[in-house]
Amino acid sequence: MKKYIPAQMIRKSRFITFFATWSENEKAQLIAQMNRLIKENQEYADSKNYGHLCNLLTSIAMIMVLEQNGRTREEAEKEVSEAMYEYIKPQIVSMKKLAGHGWFVRLLKISMPLKFKKTLGYGWSVEFPKCPSDTFTMITHKCIYQQLFAKYGMPEMTARFCKVDDILYSDLPRAEFIYTQQIGNGGDMCDYSYKKR
Repeated sequence: MKKYIPAQMIRKSRFITFFATWSENEKAQLIAQMNRLIKENQEYADSKNYGHLCNLLTSIAMIMVLEQNGRTREEAEKEVSEAMYEYIKPQIVSMKKLAGHGWFVRLLKISMPLKFKKTLGYGWSVEFPKCPSDTFTMITHKCIYQQLFAKYGMPEMTARFCKVDDILYSDLPRAEFIYTQQIGNGGDMCDYSYKKR
């Protein structure tokens, strides 16, 4: 069973750079909040969900700590989200480089179902429908980001995490990123497709 240790989770999250700017008191508050969140969500804390919960629980705890220290909920969510978007900027270049190859969509068709089999634990429901050879499709019916953000009264944070997909995939050179709905924006599912250009 994967050990959920707050300091290690923060280091593996998209918020490690932001965390480094915090005072020692704020860092201690964050660790305490994360320990509480881990205990409250034991059913999610399996070995498969670890990577997701590094980002999810860290972001929830950060928002709570920022609120404790005088931010409004809106200010805290904005600050945490913008820190995440800044952190992923280097990944945009890497993703475009990878997606510049003609085999990119074929790679997704093979690698993504295998990856998600290892990284989607309790609370997820994702399917990979059959589709043409030039297209990879995945449909998320249940998402733990939506579940946990809603549980802690910050459902709008799901959309802020969904935006990461738009940032990383919406302008790829050899693949078109297509969807009609996202759970974080009020949809019943995230119906993502990557179609070779």
